[in-house]
Amino acid sequence: MAEKKRVYLMRHAKPELPMNGRVYYGQTDYPLSAQGIAAAEEVGEYLKGKITFDYLYASDMIRAQQTARLVAPYLPITTVPALREVNLGEWEGRGYDEVREQFREIYEARGVKFAEVAPPGGETFGELQRRTVPAFEEILSARRSGAILIVAHGAAIWSIMARCFGLDLNDMFFFSQDYCGIHVLEPANGRMRIYQYNWLPLLKAAV
Repeated sequence: MAEKKRVYLMRHAKPELPMNGRVYYGQTDYPLSAQGIAAAEEVGEYLKGKITFDYLYASDMIRAQQTARLVAPYLPITTVPALREVNLGEWEGRGYDEVREQFREIYEARGVKFAEVAPPGGETFGELQRRTVPAFEEILSARRSGAILIVAHGAAIWSIMARCFGLDLNDMFFFSQDYCGIHVLEPANGRMRIYQYNWLPLLKAAV
């Protein structure tokens, strides 16, 4: 086990989505697509011999659990329900066009203030952050050293990154977070240092 602590925040691989992917699916529990499974397997194979993870955490959602097993099959998964994706309430499983037409006023308001406006019955990004950050901090405090892989979701990971680096929750879509993208972080003097943002091992990037 490495003496230092390094955190790998990974977004799950591509899920199997209806409507050609033009659907809201925060906590709708879609499994990985065939393409997603292949990508996660390839990431795991590429990382073999380059990075050996010491600990593996994942959201309790199917797409995160599947990705975690494929990337680090040699480790047991510690499941963390607080890391699941943002709850989109009445928008879950509905297409983009349907939501825009039926919920126009709140749709437009949310597009300006993700941190403060939620879909009916759902969460704001601020509420999301209030559950993800304590879970992330608990993981960090539980592990004094080693390589920690955490597999979660786009908005959930963004909420953690925003807190770590003082970013505005409303700016999520200005920062890419690809399927299987990994943010590589290291705690340093009470703060967090970023080594890689949205690193894609499939691109054979340097470790």
